[in-house]
Amino acid sequence: MIVWKTALESLVRSSVYSLIIILIDSILIVLLMTETNQITYTLSFVMFIEGGIGLIVGGAVALYSPSVAKIDEVLFHSKPWNAKRQKEIEKQMEVFIVTGIVLIIEALLLSAI
Repeated sequence: MIVWKTALESLVRSSVYSLIIILIDSILIVLLMTETNQITYTLSFVMFIEGGIGLIVGGAVALYSPSVAKIDEVLFHSKPWNAKRQKEIEKQMEVFIVTGIVLIIEALLLSAI
């Protein structure tokens, strides 16, 4: 039961984030475009690109390699990488990944209209 509740909370949070992103994109596209017949195509494309970027960034950070983290520690004197920090980062990037998935699904639905 706890897993379903956590998954549902994550989905709702990501849906709200994606709706905020869509609202901002819509406002910017309406302000910048002169032709109104291309708004849905442009919005769909922008949402698809943003969803893809969210998936790439979230996946790259979540799969952050400990060997690369060691190089980062030595070169940039960052905090040491441990399992606790890895779990925290994965939890944070879960929002990026789910939001990216929601944006891509919404972009596909918008382009089908």
